[in-house]
Amino acid sequence: MANPEPAIAHLRSNPWANNLISSPDYKAIQTDSRRLKPTTGEDGYFAQTLNTPTTIPHCLTLQRNTIPAPPAETPTWLPATKQDATKPPTPTPNPADIVMIFDLSSPGLSGHPSTVHGGIVATLIDEAMSLAVAAHTNAPNTGADDNPRGKIFTAQLDVRYKKRVVTPALLVIKARVVGRVGRKFWVRAQALQEDEDNGGHLEWAKRKVVKADAMAFWIVTSDSKL
Repeated sequence: MANPEPAIAHLRSNPWANNLISSPDYKAIQTDSRRLKPTTGEDGYFAQTLNTPTTIPHCLTLQRNTIPAPPAETPTWLPATKQDATKPPTPTPNPADIVMIFDLSSPGLSGHPSTVHGGIVATLIDEAMSLAVAAHTNAPNTGADDNPRGKIFTAQLDVRYKKRVVTPALLVIKARVVGRVGRKFWVRAQALQEDEDNGGHLEWAKRKVVKADAMAFWIVTSDSKL
């Protein structure tokens, strides 16, 4: 599996990442999608395409030590209109079940200049969400490639892009399961970066800016089809 220690050693040099890694509430876990499953070719995208010096050379996953059971109900979806925004809000991803730290490189992720393609941002959010669901299911695949996430599928993903995700830079994604009914899961996530212009503040005082807000509906299946 993908050993987290090299990523930890690399990311320690960044104060924000170091603070996240040092939190007593979280532990580093193996990012299994960085391991190609040779029998099926599963995770080739994360293990190979997005694992190069010009894409995402370093990636670390942190899992909350104690993960409480989510509410056994369907949560409120992200507001579609200003009128919807007056309804009781869906819980935010804090405290997160999963925190993923991505070292974004360039130009392999770029759409516009120095800007990560929106489809990549959605992909990274989706990946963090999958690990949040897996943290609640503990139902590994017993197949030849031993996928610890089991058979979980995104049924609906809603990403609200607020600001551009810049590259090269660090990106942090926080994901939390906010509702569960049987094999159905609802997940919230946010993608954050440090302020591009911190106004001369100290490095540790940089603002953390939400670049994208997302919610998704996931299904855990007992077979390979939805």
